Amino acid sequence: MCANYRKYDQKQIYFTVIDTENIREQNPLMTTIDFFVEKHVSIDDFSHKIKNDTGGAPAVHPKMMLKILFYSYAIEVYSSRKIEKRLVWDPNYIYLSGDERLDHSTICNFILKYGEEIKNIFSLLVYIMADFRYVTLDFIAIDGTKIKANASKKFTGSISDFKNKRKRIEEKIEKILMHTLSEDLEIEYKRRMTKKLKILENEKKKIIKFLKEVDEMNVDKNKIISLTDRDACMVKDNDRKYMGYNCQIAVDKNAHVIIGEGVFNTASDYKLLKPMVEEIKKQTNNELHDTDLGVDSGYFSSENLQYCNEHRLNVYLPEGRGEGGIKKRKNKNIQSRDCKLELNENGRRLICPGGQVMETNHPGKDHGNYFYKFYPKKDYCTYCTLKEKCYNNAKRKKFIVKKEYFDTLTIRGKMTEKLMSDKGKQRIINRACVIEHVFGEIKEIFKFRRFMHRTLKKVRVIWSMVCIGYNFRKLSKLDIKKEVVIA
Repeated sequence: MCANYRKYDQKQIYFTVIDTENIREQNPLMTTIDFFVEKHVSIDDFSHKIKNDTGGAPAVHPKMMLKILFYSYAIEVYSSRKIEKRLVWDPNYIYLSGDERLDHSTICNFILKYGEEIKNIFSLLVYIMADFRYVTLDFIAIDGTKIKANASKKFTGSISDFKNKRKRIEEKIEKILMHTLSEDLEIEYKRRMTKKLKILENEKKKIIKFLKEVDEMNVDKNKIISLTDRDACMVKDNDRKYMGYNCQIAVDKNAHVIIGEGVFNTASDYKLLKPMVEEIKKQTNNELHDTDLGVDSGYFSSENLQYCNEHRLNVYLPEGRGEGGIKKRKNKNIQSRDCKLELNENGRRLICPGGQVMETNHPGKDHGNYFYKFYPKKDYCTYCTLKEKCYNNAKRKKFIVKKEYFDTLTIRGKMTEKLMSDKGKQRIINRACVIEHVFGEIKEIFKFRRFMHRTLKKVRVIWSMVCIGYNFRKLSKLDIKKEVVIA
């Protein structure tokens, strides 16, 4: 049997032909990014930072860099070294770059140099989507997620931890110096010990420099700090603690696109409702008086309720746990959160579960915060049926309530009624449906779980590009005719 085959030779010279029309037709995401940058992005803001008109090498074109970065962050390519490699073999990258080669340092320097300009493009993208009715501002969900920082565990700890680490390093250095004085050791072993000694010396200098800076500033000695990224904070996510950032987004219900974003080095969400609302106002140029805002109980605080009430914001904010008392519950004893609170013209009234009525008008200050303190009468407590479940020491018995919590009693009552209504229940369901899948797509499908850059300023630019990449993915699926969408 004689078989006849086509010629097969892997060692031949290859000439790759790129069909631009075919690439654009087969890749709607890339086409959307290409059209948007060409039609809407001006290079004037970038040109102001370039000073090579009288001499020097020509700079890389901003539009080319933006197309490459946005496309990379939209398809899960976050490393500048991976982008550098794709510019050699990937037809989509070759088309976007005009077959220009870039090294990873050039890509990183562009991100660092034009961080504000990149963030402004996010605002431009939100404006374009709103102009085409993809953003209606009917309902907006706000939420946050924790993203790991580029921080070494080796150089993370409190001030006391670093002092102990310095002592251990000094002991290791002394031990190595004493051991390497022997002439009987092999040359290779001495070389390894010398290299290790140099590493320990550098670690010691780094810790000494940090401790010297701490002595000059008022820093909490119990605060966990990372020497590799000072801006990162200790966050908790699914019972795991690590150094990271709190990344916030606001998503419009209509097309599920991100219309507001921010990165904060604060672990708790309750301080971030106001800055996120201001971010949405800035991006949409709207006071949000006719917009429903859905947030979870992590944002609940009396200050946030007052802020929303003063600015006439229709927010759906469930009450968080432990807001009514000064401390979280440690036992089953009756505390201030178990009491009934009343606010009237005569003053503030607290009614304990035993039926005793206590009144006060003047808040007291404790550790920088104001509290209302209610002192029960000893004679009433003596014959109370709940005495065993209440405070054991009658002389020191008192109920403490935050001033802000008591003063927002009326607002909280209205909020509870609004959440219990049919519309309120639906809005709480809508919040999860609108925003939770966005984090799932970013962190699970497109694997963005850790920042590669350090410091809050750089991290904010990276998170903006992650959100821009998500919006481009969404925009490329909203309409088949991309030219019509973004023309």
